[in-house]
Amino acid sequence: MRHLLEPRGIVWPWDTTVSTGGEYNPHSLLMLHTDEWFSQNTMNVDNTFAISSDGFMLEKLEDGNAPYWFRIFLGCKGWSPSDLEHELRGAQAKWLLLARPSLELIHAAPFKMWNMAVEELSQDVFNSYF
Repeated sequence: MRHLLEPRGIVWPWDTTVSTGGEYNPHSLLMLHTDEWFSQNTMNVDNTFAISSDGFMLEKLEDGNAPYWFRIFLGCKGWSPSDLEHELRGAQAKWLLLARPSLELIHAAPFKMWNMAVEELSQDVFNSYF
C-alpha cells in the first residue's frame, strides 16, 4: 500500500498488503471492512461487513481512523445473477460456501485462509450430520 500511495503524498501508517480483487476496475481501491466504520461511499454487505471505495477513506485511514478489521483490494470481480447462481449451485458448482466464518479465519494471514476455511467448512458439514 505504501508504494501505491507515496506518489500521491499520502503517508500510510500500516504495513498493508493490497490483494487482487478481480479484473474489473483493476486500478480502483476497494476496502472490505467491519461495518462499524464508514466513509463517503460505503455499502453494507451484511450485519458484519461493508465495502468502501473513495478518496476520503484513505484520508481517514491515514489519520488513524480505521475499522476494527479491513482488507484492501485492487479491482473487483462481478457476475450477472444467473452466472453467479450457476457457479454456486450448478451441476459443477465452483464454490464452497461457509455461512459464518470464524473471527480467526477472518483475521488469518491470506496464505493460511484456504486451509482454515476448508477445515471450518468440513467441521460445519460434520456437525450438520452428527
